[in-house]
Amino acid sequence: MDQETNRQSVLDTPMSPAASMTADATIAIIAEEGFDRVSVRRVAAPLGVAPGTVQYRSPSRRTLLTDALVRSVQRQADRVLSHEIDPAKPETLVRALAELLPTGAVQREDAAAWVAFGAAASTRPWLAGPYWEALVIMRTWIEDVLADTQQAGLVGTDLSPAEGARLVTALVNGLALDLLNAPPTEPDEVIGQLRSGLGLVLRGL
Repeated sequence: MDQETNRQSVLDTPMSPAASMTADATIAIIAEEGFDRVSVRRVAAPLGVAPGTVQYRSPSRRTLLTDALVRSVQRQADRVLSHEIDPAKPETLVRALAELLPTGAVQREDAAAWVAFGAAASTRPWLAGPYWEALVIMRTWIEDVLADTQQAGLVGTDLSPAEGARLVTALVNGLALDLLNAPPTEPDEVIGQLRSGLGLVLRGL
C-alpha cells in the first residue's frame, strides 16, 4: 500500500463506476450471506438491474468474485492511505490499521469479505493470486512503516521490520476474524485491542 514503490496490479486495476457498483453489491452479499451465495441473479437484485446487465459487465461468477476482491482491496487501501503515518507517533499506525477491522459498516463489509476470500483462496488458484498479492502489498507497507519507526530509534531491534510486519499482518487478520464472530464490539474497543496487540509487537522490534 505504499504510495509509490509498492503499487501493484491489484491496486491499479481500473474499475468503471458501473463495475464498482457491481463489485460493491457483490462485497455486501459476501459479507451478509456468504461467499457461496454470490450469483449473477443475486447481485442484480439490489442493483435494480436485469441479470443480463450484470452478466454483460461480469461474464462469469469467477469474474464477479475477482472484481469484488480487487474492489475491496482498493477500498481498504484508500482508507489506510488516507492516514498520514508519523514514525514518531505509533498511534497513527493504529488508526490506519483500524481501517482494516470492523469499526464501521463499510469496514465490516471489507473485513468479512477479506476473511471469506482468504478461506476461498486456499482451494481456488484463480483467487489465490490476487489475494496473495494484496497480502504482500499490505505486509510490505507495514514493513516500511516499521523500518521508519525503528530507524527513528523508537523501538528495539530484536525483530526485523520484515518479521514485525508478518506479526502485525497476523494480528490484524486474527482480530478481524475474532471480531466478526464476536458480539458487536464498539469501535473504541476494537481500536484498543489493536493498540494493545501492536504494542506487544513494537516492543519486540
